[in-house]
Amino acid sequence: MGIAAEAVGAGRWLCFVVLEVYGSRSVMSIAVEAVDAGRWLCFVVLALWVRGNYYMSINQPGAGSHWRRTTGQEVYSPLLLAFTHEKSEDWKASHITKATAMDPNYSLPLNVALITLEELEDNSVLLRLAHLYEADEDADYSKLVNIELKKMFAGKTITEVKEMSLSANQEKSEMKRLTWKVKGDSGGEPAPVRGGPVDSSALIVELSPMEIRTFLLKF
Repeated sequence: MGIAAEAVGAGRWLCFVVLEVYGSRSVMSIAVEAVDAGRWLCFVVLALWVRGNYYMSINQPGAGSHWRRTTGQEVYSPLLLAFTHEKSEDWKASHITKATAMDPNYSLPLNVALITLEELEDNSVLLRLAHLYEADEDADYSKLVNIELKKMFAGKTITEVKEMSLSANQEKSEMKRLTWKVKGDSGGEPAPVRGGPVDSSALIVELSPMEIRTFLLKF
């Protein structure tokens, strides 16, 4: 903690208090002024300094968005390691130590992020996929993209696919969209492109730029 005080005028003082906790700094400025005999007026202002990292890349015109999206995923959504106390022999006896659910010759497209993959209480699986790019943001990646569910879950047979709302609390087919009237909007803008329905036999999910789709899968 650091404290600095300075007289800024007759009967007026300005005090700075700096606190540093876990790498972040908070700065508190306190202004004290005498208003008359025996009376003081105090002003307190609190500011926060945050220490972080800056990432910079120099790219050819039009190529920066690919670096920004890819690096952003690596920085903000990294793989996390978790540790626990466990006997190695017991754990290996009850778990498969080497396995993959995805076809080893298949990987998600570079413009797609796996947002959610969660097994629910009824043994169904909640799957949420997102397109990382905006329309016209990148010449190669701002396009419709296909995700093959059969190859994502190569070791299982998908028996049912239901598309859900973004929060997964109702089926998308049951949603009732509201149409808003915006003052001054002539309605001349084209409707955004959206991925088509999932064919029950091909099991291919189509994503358009900036689209997020949520599904419940049963095996």
